[in-house]
Amino acid sequence: MRCWHVLFFAILLMLAGLHPAYGQKLPMPTDDLLRTTPEEEGDWDIRLRSGLNGSQAYYRAWSQGGVDRIAVVANTMFSGVYTDGPYQYGFRLDLRYGQTRLDRGDFRKSEDVIRLRNQFRRRFSDERFSLTANVNFETQFDKGYDRSYENVQSRFLAPATLTETLGLAYDPDTSFRSIFGISLRQTFIRDTSLSERYGLDEGEWFRNEAGFTLIINYEREIWENVKYSGYLETFSNLQKSLLSTDIVFTNELVGRINSYLTANFEFALQYNDDITNALQIKQILSIGLNFNIR
Repeated sequence: MRCWHVLFFAILLMLAGLHPAYGQKLPMPTDDLLRTTPEEEGDWDIRLRSGLNGSQAYYRAWSQGGVDRIAVVANTMFSGVYTDGPYQYGFRLDLRYGQTRLDRGDFRKSEDVIRLRNQFRRRFSDERFSLTANVNFETQFDKGYDRSYENVQSRFLAPATLTETLGLAYDPDTSFRSIFGISLRQTFIRDTSLSERYGLDEGEWFRNEAGFTLIINYEREIWENVKYSGYLETFSNLQKSLLSTDIVFTNELVGRINSYLTANFEFALQYNDDITNALQIKQILSIGLNFNIR
């Protein structure tokens, strides 16, 4: 599937809900760092959310058969927003790590994210528009293996990406936010045995790219206590065809059962032909405990 098919599907899905959200918003920050504004200028709005999701199954002499399994995912989100007149700064740190064990096999990594996002914004007189600068960093904690569990595919700082974006933001309402701008993206490979896997030449540890970035963030409460969050990010390298545009498209449904218990469904698509020409897909369904501090 070409990247433009994914991009068209992602934008169509988000635009299908472009009317004001209804109902009370769940107090859960999204990838849009500056969606939440402090009550008074000069104040910080600090939020911390931690969660532990898991699943377990056990079978003994079960006639239809089955495989014992246990899965645990821990996550932490820490964010802050500071406002001073038309100027705003926001940061968000996302940490996720999970492992799964099938039958009597070894535990294997199922989720692994270190993501830090920083955003500076200067609002114009028409507050739907603003000048924005983003600095984002992303890597992972642990080794990642292929399905055979024999070949290492990633490890800490291999890869790691640092992206700087300067652009124009358009926020027509509180549900839909977008940024379009120019970007520099650096890729770091601490373990050079993985260089070729991530599009670098053999033995290289660093690559710098320039291009254009489009970011769309959309969220709304679709039913009572059920919130949808969608995030689309693209990067078009100036030295490559537009058909080689990198795409990340994530979707999350969060259902709040009570103050501490939630059900989560996550579906993500990713396309990056530096790594593979295949469309990368991730889907997770979980129930877990969440703790919010504000």
